Amino acid sequence: MEWTIGELAERASTALAPTARLNGRVRDVPNERLIRWYSTIGLLDPPSARRGRIALYGRRHLLQLIAVKRRQADGRTIAEIQAELTGAADQILEAIAHIPETPDETAEPVATRTPRPRFWAEPPAAPAASLSAPSGPPPVAPAVAEEPRSPAPPAQPAVIVHGVRLTAGVTVLLDGGGRTPSPDDLAEITAASAALLAVLRERGLTSPEGKQS
Repeated sequence: MEWTIGELAERASTALAPTARLNGRVRDVPNERLIRWYSTIGLLDPPSARRGRIALYGRRHLLQLIAVKRRQADGRTIAEIQAELTGAADQILEAIAHIPETPDETAEPVATRTPRPRFWAEPPAAPAASLSAPSGPPPVAPAVAEEPRSPAPPAQPAVIVHGVRLTAGVTVLLDGGGRTPSPDDLAEITAASAALLAVLRERGLTSPEGKQS
């Protein structure tokens, strides 16, 4: 029993339909992008096979996907779910997912299958007209939460750079985040730079001595 990533998302959405209809939140309905993300963080195994460039998934992937959504519905964080379900045995996934066995449909070509209604992608049906106008303010549609995005990387701390000018046009930058050079440090650096300055002048990489660049 193998499915494409779209068929896997469709089967998981069908199994989770009662919860998704009740909550009305996008995060309760797995899609292809979410499946790929779960694979990246280890909550979903790699594809079990490939048909050309098309990745194929099996029942274990379906169990993993639904078990993750069940745990999210229980209020678990992704980190907690990873600790519990990464590499979990099929028996554990079966107990959490609570989905019935489905018949083998591998003999039926993907192209000939009748597409199932995508309830989460269609607008809700308009309610039947009431004989009497309802009292009170109109109902407010529930807010639809977006998929969680990856957190932005933390800002890097600023690093203080000290510059020691050896001569006109030549400055040494101390980019180590250490202490500020003392007068003794500057004197030692200047004395040790004589050979370097001679090479730079010989190759025309600095201004002539005594001239500003």
